[in-house]
Amino acid sequence: MSEFGLHGSTLPSSMGEFTAIAIHTLRVDDRWRDGLPVLTGNLVQLREIAFEDAPSLHVLIASDPQVTEHISAPPPTVSALQGFIAWAHQQRKAGKLVVYAVVPKGLKYAVGLFQIRKLQPDFFVAEWGFALGSSFWGTGVFEDAAALVADFAFDTLGVDRLEGRSVTGNLRGNAALQKIGATGEAVLRSALRRGNVLLSQYLWSLRSADWHKQRAVIRDRFSPDALEHRIKDAVEEARRLQSAAAPVGKPTGDVPLHPFFVWDPVKPDEQ
Repeated sequence: MSEFGLHGSTLPSSMGEFTAIAIHTLRVDDRWRDGLPVLTGNLVQLREIAFEDAPSLHVLIASDPQVTEHISAPPPTVSALQGFIAWAHQQRKAGKLVVYAVVPKGLKYAVGLFQIRKLQPDFFVAEWGFALGSSFWGTGVFEDAAALVADFAFDTLGVDRLEGRSVTGNLRGNAALQKIGATGEAVLRSALRRGNVLLSQYLWSLRSADWHKQRAVIRDRFSPDALEHRIKDAVEEARRLQSAAAPVGKPTGDVPLHPFFVWDPVKPDEQ
């Protein structure tokens, strides 16, 4: 668990004076920088993304237009995905970002991913992004994985505010964020570039205090038994697609790094 200390700070008031406020100074265990812990839920296991996940992610994420429609352009090839994975490992060691592979029980390789990157020092404010193979939509896999990631963000990284973005037309993604307790805060106009099109996004936030009040209800909301047949079908479909993809191992040499975040904002020179 993270430890918190309170230190005084000041902000100017409307009267031109300074008012003392309390902010959290985080003192957290950063052993995750040496390798991410495995997180286990009712339906999934989350582990650090590995080079062996590249073929599965290429088939289930990068090659599925249902998935890519509402996210940043993913690495387009298996080799590029390995470059992304190498970059993710580098960023984790630097303490800037973590990437978890979503592995449903009964499978070996990733069918999706969750990312958390820091927006302020010590992860006090962070942003998460996610992508999940379409055959697992509506199975409870997202909710199970998201709860694990939120716990890790708040309890291990020491995040106080976790932000997320979703394209305004992505009804499923926005509903998923709302379902786990996130609050919609703003519309970000022309915030995501997809080809020659600029898409608007909703900005969502989840606060540590709010999450700890509601997480038990959210985590218990989805019954593995009730979703058993749907999950079984999704697992079988994933196995079929994964078996058709050529397996790869860890690269023998350096691979070109391929930075990627699920919903990177548009840069000023791209508008």
